[in-house]
Order: sequence, then C-alpha cells, then structure tokens
Amino acid sequence: MSPRLNDQHAGSPPPASGSLAPEFTAAPDASAEESRVVSKVLRRIIPITVIGLFVSFIDRTNISVAGPAMDGDLGLTPTIFGLASGLFFVGYVLFEIPSNLALKRFGAKLWIPRIMITWGVICGLTALVQGASSLYVMRLLLGIAEAGFYPGILFYLGLFVPARQLTRAYSLYQIGIPVSLALGSVLTAALLTMDGILGVTGWQWVFIIQGGMAVVVGIICFAIMPSSPDKASWLDKREKSVLRAAMERDQDNSGDTADHGLAAVLTIMRNKQVWYYCLIYLLMMLGFYSVTYWLPQIIKLKLNTGTVAAGLLSAIPWAVATAALVFVSRYTARNTGKRTRILTVTLLVCTVGMLIASLTGNAVFALVGLCLGACIQAAVPLLYSFPAQHFPGAKGAVALALVNSIGNIGGFAGPYLLGMLRDGTGSDTFGLLVLSLSFLLAAALSIGLQRQLRKSPAYVPGVD
Repeated sequence: MSPRLNDQHAGSPPPASGSLAPEFTAAPDASAEESRVVSKVLRRIIPITVIGLFVSFIDRTNISVAGPAMDGDLGLTPTIFGLASGLFFVGYVLFEIPSNLALKRFGAKLWIPRIMITWGVICGLTALVQGASSLYVMRLLLGIAEAGFYPGILFYLGLFVPARQLTRAYSLYQIGIPVSLALGSVLTAALLTMDGILGVTGWQWVFIIQGGMAVVVGIICFAIMPSSPDKASWLDKREKSVLRAAMERDQDNSGDTADHGLAAVLTIMRNKQVWYYCLIYLLMMLGFYSVTYWLPQIIKLKLNTGTVAAGLLSAIPWAVATAALVFVSRYTARNTGKRTRILTVTLLVCTVGMLIASLTGNAVFALVGLCLGACIQAAVPLLYSFPAQHFPGAKGAVALALVNSIGNIGGFAGPYLLGMLRDGTGSDTFGLLVLSLSFLLAAALSIGLQRQLRKSPAYVPGVD
C-alpha cells in the first residue's frame, strides 16, 4: 500500500487528479458508468474477503460445536466453556487498534494475509490442549492473532468503494459471517465423525483441518489482493479514473488529514460520537456471540438431540440470517434515506426472537426464535456504515477498530455470563432474557444514529 493510501480512511481513498475529476463529472452517463465500475470492483474483491471472513468465523467459533465432544477429555463445565469462548475477545480487543495501526504501516496486502496465517497456525495448535488452562491460553492467543482482520477488511474495502456505496460493500462482505456459521456448523459436525482416525480425536481434527484452511487462504490472499485501485491489473485506465473521481466526490471536506498513528487514536477516543457507536455495537455483540457460542448446546438441550445433530441443526438459524442480510441490504439500497429506521426495526425483530426462545417450552418455537435472534447479522453492516462515514482522514481506520474492539467486549461477557447463568439455574431461560434486553437497548439507542452522524465534519447530505 502506498503512503498516500495509508493516510485515507475507510470511506476516503486518495483524491483524483484535477484533470480526471472534471472529465468524469461532465459525462452524461457518469452514474451508470460508476455503478458498472464499482460492481466490477466488488465482483473482484468481495469473494476473497468473504472467504477470509468465512474461515475467520469458523476458526473462532468451531469450539461451539466441538465443545461438547471436548467435555470428556478436558473436563469442561458450562462456566469453563463460556470463559474459554470469551477469552478469544480479550486478546482480540487488546490488540485490535495496534493491529490496525500496523496495517496502515505495512499495507493491507501484507498485513491481512499475515493475520490469517498466524491465526491458522494457532487454531491448529489448539488440537494439543490438555485441559482448561491450556485451552484458555490458546483461545487468548487466537484472539491476539486474529485482531485487526475484520476492521482491516473494512478499511481495505474503503480503498476501492465510494462512501455512498460502502453499505452495499459491507453487506456483501458481512454475508460471510452467517454463511460461515451455517456451513461451519455442518463442517465441524462432519469433522467430529473422524474421531479415532490416525489415533486423533474428532475435536482435534476440527482444529487441525480448519486451522490449515486459514493458512492456505492467507497465502492465496497475499498472491491475488491488489494493494490499491491503481495496482489492480483488472481495471483499465478509464475505470481507474472513474473510480478515483467517485472517491473524490465522496471524500471528507474537513481538510483533517494531519492525524496519524497515536495522534489519530487519541483524537478518536476523545470523540463522543465514536463511543455512541461503540455502545450500540457492544449491546449487539453481547447477544450475537452468546447465541453463536451456545447455539448448538441450546439446541441440544431444547430439542433433545445428540452432539452431531445439534451441530447440523445449528446451521438453520444462520441460513435464515443469511437470507435476512441479503434482504435488508437490498431493501436499504432502495431506501437510502431510511437506514436508521431499518436498523432499529431489525434490532427489534432480534429482540422478539430472543424473547420467544427464552419463554417458550415448544422446541419448534424455540428454534424459530433463535432464527430471528440470529438476524442480528443483518444489522451489523448498517451500523458499521455510520462510523465509516462519520470519521475523516487517517482517523477512519482507527474509529472502525475502536468500535469493533469495544463491541467485541460483548463477545467475552455474553458467552461467559450465559455459562454462569446455566451453571447457576440449570437452564438457559434467564440468560436468553438478558440477551433480548441487550438487543432492545441497542434498538432504542439506534434511533439517535442519524443525529450523531450529522455532527461529523465529513457529513455529506443525502448519504445518511
């Protein structure tokens, strides 16, 4: 990544030259041409980023399906399982901003594959854990290794996509999460059936094979990811000029390009709006990761199934979430001025779903409720589009990293809390009620997002 690109935020790649922008602006079919170029960009870079996200969420959540099979060998209680699940996010949160600063220093083409290869190796080594303590250490190290990947890809997308089309790009990228959770549940359940092959247990095969997948994808990413639009061999000269002009149009007009590194971090942390975004994301992730890590065991308890069957059934809510994400993304694209209201309604649907799952005694209704709760995935790209649009210059990547870091504290607190409540009460009812409350509070706060966005010096009327 060139130094010039390193100083741009997720929605503000470098300006076009003066000769290119007027030519583009004057073109009568500029909008159609821009849409064609952006669509081409998305077709090229979204597949590899989605595959990376796919592997990322498989490796961080495979313990949710493999956990019951690990119980006998490692002696895991619900509290131990919840803590081990959540410790991933301790390392993740602590190293999120440093990793993003390193990304800006070394460039996405080098740093993102480095992240993938490192976490793949650590995931594979998790097959060697002998008890709770070693599992805690490996989960902590996995979080440290993966820190920076998700917001790093958001930053990378912002180098290629104009700000007003970032919600579309984020939504396409976000599809990788529910798809990975759906297919990952099936894959992990299938790998558990390899128990005893070559003297290796099924849960050990899960970590070995899925960790290896991350290493392979990381190497592929390094080989094919361009560092910037100017380095993309699949864009011709005209397409590059169209894209640069679109970026110039949507970039911030604040003139605030002086903050870099630690200065950008301190500036962002003093900003009240970024903490508003962080709080909403924290409440969303509190519920999301509790469902993610406990879903197979909740299904196993409520539907009275075996471990492999529970893993397979866990794919259903995430398949529904994938469909919801596609629907919400398309609906938002057709109703660009209703982004805040769409986010609020989506969060309310998740609230209702978790209430149903917690209060019903009917297994089918419980599964329906969990499906609605899993639709939280449809809300995430909507929320991310606000801080991505809000913060100009070098502060953009730091803002995304901070929101992701603070939000992912919910990834530690949610699974651990649900585990303790299950240990203490013998059921998931009270824990699921707490999760529904977190979605409800997020919905209430989301109503004020548009007002927060308009306080940004980079605010562009008509893009909210």
